Amino acid sequence: MKKNKIFVTLMIFLLLLTSHSNRASAMGISSQCGILMEQSTGRVLYEKCPNDQMYIASITKILTTIVAIENADLDAWVEVSENVTQQVGSALYLTLGDQVKLIDLLYGLMLRSGNDAAMAIAEFVGEDEEGFVKMMNEKAQEIGMTNSVFQNPSGLDETTYNLSTAKDMALVMQYAMNNPIFREITGTKTHKATTKNGTTYVWNNKHKLVTGYYDYAIGGKTGFTKQARRTLVTSARKDEMELIVVTLKAGDDWNDHMSLFNYGFDHYEVKTLMTPGEIHVENRELKDKLYIEKQVDVVIAKDGSEKVTTDLSLYEKAKGKEVGQLKVFIDEQLVQEIPVYKAIEPKVEKQSWFEKVVNWFTGAVSF
Repeated sequence: MKKNKIFVTLMIFLLLLTSHSNRASAMGISSQCGILMEQSTGRVLYEKCPNDQMYIASITKILTTIVAIENADLDAWVEVSENVTQQVGSALYLTLGDQVKLIDLLYGLMLRSGNDAAMAIAEFVGEDEEGFVKMMNEKAQEIGMTNSVFQNPSGLDETTYNLSTAKDMALVMQYAMNNPIFREITGTKTHKATTKNGTTYVWNNKHKLVTGYYDYAIGGKTGFTKQARRTLVTSARKDEMELIVVTLKAGDDWNDHMSLFNYGFDHYEVKTLMTPGEIHVENRELKDKLYIEKQVDVVIAKDGSEKVTTDLSLYEKAKGKEVGQLKVFIDEQLVQEIPVYKAIEPKVEKQSWFEKVVNWFTGAVSF
């Protein structure tokens, strides 16, 4: 009887331990810094030193790719220069003088992390490396990557370097995943390319989570240098929720990412708060018809422990048709600000009594 009691107690302990394993592992990642962000709203669900500047290695190439997509003809032929062939580290082993389509270089950049591809892209899109790096830093600022500095398109850090943070790299991944071409490239497992002189390359994606190690992974980028150590960015989608994980200077990044994704998917969900159209505010009389143009989604805990509230804030003076903001709070923390617009009422010109009689009479006797 005593043995049975001990056995039952042990089983209960193991069940409790298992039920908390996802949360415990998520809260204790091996990586020096990391972040878990929801794609559509940008809400941060977990963070560990998210704003610490660190070397980032080849996850730099996420920014390189989106800058190229937005600024060049993807079907253009790019000639391989001597400078391109002299790049060190991971490479596609491109041949001097050969020509490769820009779109194929982007696949090689993201799937195989080719540093030669990064330089070829920079020289073509920015006219030279310096010009392209300028474009990278401008795009980073536009996205909101306020703690990032880029000096090259590849992530190499022997002579120049790139510094960023877990949060900034989540922001650029969030931005890039809104582009369908980037989304297609980063989620590809294998890509075949043929150069102008007939050389054929087949590139397999290095990102293990994307190639089958994790069922919900849909894209990402690996990175490694001696200074940065292992860096990793991954996007994953399950049902209606899409998440981003970034880890820097990792010890066991594959498991860190799966642990954080499982934590996010298990504990949070996306809910639609408002759909586009006219808005109504309880206990408040509005003299004008107001509307929002975008759907308002929130990411909240599944257990109902978080409270969502909204507040309508109107400007003293309208900014064009924008007259205010709808602020969304989760447990009193501001998570979104949605522009609010005034509906434009069609003008109806008033007619005098005489004009009404004339119009009626004209209409009545017309043939």
